[in-house]
Amino acid sequence: MSAAQSWLFVPGDSARKIERALQGDAHALIFDWEDAVAPAAKAAARQTTAAALAAAGAPAGRCWIRVNALSTAYFDDDIAALPGAAIAGVVLPKACGVRDIERLGAVLEQCERANGLAAGVLRIVAIVTESAASVLALSEFRAPVSRLHAVMWGGEDLAADLGVANNRETRHDAHAAYRAPFQLARNLTLFAAAAAECLAIDAVFTDLHAQDALLAESAAARADGFGAKAAIHPDQVAVINRTFAPTAQERMWAQQVIAALDQQRGGLAVLNGKMLDAPHLRLAKRILSR
Repeated sequence: MSAAQSWLFVPGDSARKIERALQGDAHALIFDWEDAVAPAAKAAARQTTAAALAAAGAPAGRCWIRVNALSTAYFDDDIAALPGAAIAGVVLPKACGVRDIERLGAVLEQCERANGLAAGVLRIVAIVTESAASVLALSEFRAPVSRLHAVMWGGEDLAADLGVANNRETRHDAHAAYRAPFQLARNLTLFAAAAAECLAIDAVFTDLHAQDALLAESAAARADGFGAKAAIHPDQVAVINRTFAPTAQERMWAQQVIAALDQQRGGLAVLNGKMLDAPHLRLAKRILSR
């Protein structure tokens, strides 16, 4: 299955926005029961999301639910209300280290059994930089973790945890870079994803009107190794899809690398005067999987 490159957050309490998102071009949809929903509306959001997915008959592989954090009073009710057969898995906010992923995995295993789902079908996307403790725990990700499909970083909650009013450099345009602590969190997320052999998802871009800045940030994320980017508005999706899609030149290179190494039955090969070996093969397969 190709990895989704655009991940759109959608308020879980709005049937209209859910319907619009399902008709759009985002590769993955995160129906949000956490920050986008007021405490008094959480029960209604669970019902609204489930009803909208059932009515649309949406493909499960595209749909995810962001539940409330493990430590909240809403988490158990979120899990009990999951439309398991209609989703690919759960997005876990405020995730802190491998133990939180494993704890959620155990809960999802019970959910699968209760709903007659195949074992392991529900996967996890973890948002892993929303507190200082979470950033420090990124070094725990040193091998694949069961059910973990992707890790995502974000700088908004982290800014609140650090007591920082602005997580970007002070500039008068939308191209301002993240401040050093947030760059660190971003970079550590990349390393954690590579070590865990899962997808790295770049943070949302919060300025809805700065399309040029979104394009620049998406291109930088792709160049650094992120395989996807999150979005908070449907108008951001086209830019992300276009930026993260492999170019014709990249696809041609990947195909040539695979063919060259296949002829040599592994080991070493030469393409256009440059040596190829196992790391090039891994990169080529990753490009073609997008």
